[in-house]
Amino acid sequence: MIRTLKTLGITLGTALALSGAAAAPAIAAPFTLNFTATILESTGTFSPDLAVGLNLTGTYVLDTDEANASGSITTPSVVPGHEFTSFYDFPTPPYSFHLEAPALGESFDATSTSIVVNNNLFLDAADTGGVVATGTHDWIELLGSTAGEICLLPGGCAPDEFTPADGDEWTLAIFGDDDWFTDGSVIPDALPATFTSVLVGIELDAAGNEVGFVFAQITGLTTDLPSLPATEISAPATAGLAGLFLIGAARIRRRK
Repeated sequence: MIRTLKTLGITLGTALALSGAAAAPAIAAPFTLNFTATILESTGTFSPDLAVGLNLTGTYVLDTDEANASGSITTPSVVPGHEFTSFYDFPTPPYSFHLEAPALGESFDATSTSIVVNNNLFLDAADTGGVVATGTHDWIELLGSTAGEICLLPGGCAPDEFTPADGDEWTLAIFGDDDWFTDGSVIPDALPATFTSVLVGIELDAAGNEVGFVFAQITGLTTDLPSLPATEISAPATAGLAGLFLIGAARIRRRK
């Protein structure tokens, strides 16, 4: 699974910082996350249909129990541009990702779903277009994909070096701070009290080239995951992000 963050040099507006109600963490279990989003940038073959200003709605059904994953890499990757702590694939069905553009009557359904865990990983603000400040952060990436995998390295690829190809990927990234994860490198069982979330869509050709890109601002998010009490999150790095007006589009990719 590969996770890269690339920055576009444009101004897009604010990333939305969302707060959850204080509640006790849940036992690891399946969860549903529903979201609404507004497209702030659309380029390539996603255009003109998925145009700037279009509203999207979507649902992820995934699991906080790593034992239910169909595949995983639990050794952290240090490959430049591919760094992550661990990732977990969840089979479809029963897990799923569904996206709709109601105004167009179009929808997207994933053939594979995954969660990428980035525990206590350093990020430079330039890598995320200012979505998060420079520093060490915890965040997860929820993926719905129809893309396959190819190896572009002449000597062969390690599991974290394969390139996605010939399909679409939609990643919803939830950024917390370095106090979010309390159970090591595994999937967190609750959301932080305050976090920032963005949605990124990428379309890839058969050679692994990016031919379409969508960046969307999350405008609403509901989930049956609990939120950690605010007292358990010390000085969230993302708490003030709603005031940023100089962010670029963060291209968030993580692949197997």
